Amino acid sequence: MSEQPARPVRIRPSIPGPAIPIKSMLAASLLALVVGGLAFVWFVLRVEVDANEILVLVNKTGRDIPRELRDEIGDQVILYPKLVERIAAVTGESEEDIRSGYKGIQYNVYAEGRYFFNPYFYKRLKVPATLLDQGEVGVRIRQYGRPLPFPKTVATESDERGPVAEILGPGRHNVNPFAYQVQRFKAALIPEGHVGVVTLLSGIAPKQSNTYTVEPGEKGVQRRTLPPGLEYYNPYLMQIEIVDVRSQKYDMLAEEAIFFPSGDSFTITIEGTIEWAIRPDHVAEVTVAYGDKENILEKIILPNARSIARIQGSKLKAREFISGRTRTAFQDKLLAELRQECWSQGIDIRAALVRDIHPPQEIARLISQREQADQEIERFTNQMKEAIAEAQLVEQQELQNQNKAIGEMRRDVVTVVKEAEQRKGVAITRANRELEVARLNLEAAEKEAAAIRSRGKAEADVVLFEYQARAEPLQRAVAAFGDGVAYAQQFFYQKVAPSIQTILTDTEGPFGDVFRELQSVRRSPQRSGGER
Repeated sequence: MSEQPARPVRIRPSIPGPAIPIKSMLAASLLALVVGGLAFVWFVLRVEVDANEILVLVNKTGRDIPRELRDEIGDQVILYPKLVERIAAVTGESEEDIRSGYKGIQYNVYAEGRYFFNPYFYKRLKVPATLLDQGEVGVRIRQYGRPLPFPKTVATESDERGPVAEILGPGRHNVNPFAYQVQRFKAALIPEGHVGVVTLLSGIAPKQSNTYTVEPGEKGVQRRTLPPGLEYYNPYLMQIEIVDVRSQKYDMLAEEAIFFPSGDSFTITIEGTIEWAIRPDHVAEVTVAYGDKENILEKIILPNARSIARIQGSKLKAREFISGRTRTAFQDKLLAELRQECWSQGIDIRAALVRDIHPPQEIARLISQREQADQEIERFTNQMKEAIAEAQLVEQQELQNQNKAIGEMRRDVVTVVKEAEQRKGVAITRANRELEVARLNLEAAEKEAAAIRSRGKAEADVVLFEYQARAEPLQRAVAAFGDGVAYAQQFFYQKVAPSIQTILTDTEGPFGDVFRELQSVRRSPQRSGGER
């Protein structure tokens, strides 16, 4: 194969690309730095504390606790407030710098929320919050500080180790689990009819020794009791004993019955019931001195009941215990003395009932027959008394009926008298009214008569004055003619003359008689005057 000559290789010059501006590079670097910082904060530093959680921080870096304090506190790593104060006193640093600049567990915790802490400096621990249900009480057991001095049972100082006196009620509590351990207890439920006797396990020493109860705040049994209800308390600080203060009944039957000899040496058996209760103001003393209700029965009630029954029973004879009246009297004495004896010991005896009294069988039948005979006699006596009482009642009823009838008659008489007096009063009132009316009518009539007289006299005077006015001209005319006859003739002639035209010559007729009469009348006064 023939060799071919090599072709020459052409090298093309490279074309340079566009240059990147320096400002863009700086901007990109800055953006990457910001994004990286935000990512570091968000994904590394961020801590999300959910609901019902708390956050506890542990300082991983920093200074160690001073040696002079380390030997005293031992292996405790909680930076509690009292320790921070002591470190500040030794080193002179501020308390805030000590909390963040020393190794150990921080005392304060953080509730739910979002926080940012560097995991290089802090160990971040999320723990559940303490949740207490209704009816629960929480007691914090402090895990740091000085041991409790004897005989204290609870920590009352802020740097004492052990149970804390203050309790936690129902609800949520943000408790640092490295500083405290929370123990849960049930609250004391004191039902109705009961009280709580409180015993303080820690407190001041009692001022008076050898007493059942102490003053408030002193160590021992408290005199004041707790009323019914739900009581939240610290079991390390106090104890509560629930005591029943309701009425209790004890039946003394069969083997528990009371046996004693009677006054005539026969054995009497009494069965009964005692109702009692602890006095509310002496519950604490009775509980401490005697104990529960069984002890109260054995130490107070039964010994006193047996003693009083024997003393009172020895004063009576066997046959007297069958009688109902004797049994009632014996029961009343037993109740009165038993109540007096037990009251001073803090027990209220509310009733002591004798159910049955068993006398000896050898005399029970004879005593029962005699008792029945006595009862028959008493029954007949009572019947006689009832008959007498019924007769007296009938007599009293008849007397009452008689008195009632007399009373009704007296009421009728009084009613008639009252009605007569009322009618008399009405008649007198009517007569007085009529008399007053008649008197007023009389006065009116008198005034009317006077008015009539005055009016008649005035009218008469008017007529008189009118006639006098008419008579005076006539009188003067008559006086002018001499007398009335002449005036009458003149008046007559004046009236008649114009009417007469012919005068009859015959003087013997009626017309002539008229003139003759006038002439005779005229002569008569003259003749009479001559005679006078």
